[in-house]
Order: sequence, then C-alpha cells, then structure tokens
Amino acid sequence: MLADVQPGGIVLLHDGGGDRSKTVAALPTIIRSLKAQGYRFVTVPELLQLESDGW
Repeated sequence: MLADVQPGGIVLLHDGGGDRSKTVAALPTIIRSLKAQGYRFVTVPELLQLESDGW
C-alpha cells in the first residue's frame, strides 16, 4: 500500500469484517511512514476543497 500512495489519493483499509486486529496494528506504521514522507491526513470534504482550490 505504501508504495502506491500518491498525492490526493484516498487510502481505504478494509479487511472484510471479523478480526480487524491486523489492520489496527498496521495503522501506526502506515501513519508514521506517510507523515515522514510529508503526507498529511484530511477528511474527504477537505480533500475535495483542496482540489477545487488547486492545492
């Protein structure tokens, strides 16, 4: 997943239900890695506003 992230992208994590412990356990690593690369986290409405503002 980390190799495919692009500016303006949406990361969707789902595991089909059931035990979500592996998804939850992966989140700190994913968040730390993306922040270290300069990404920031916004809501979908915020992302749409950024895009309409031309970033």
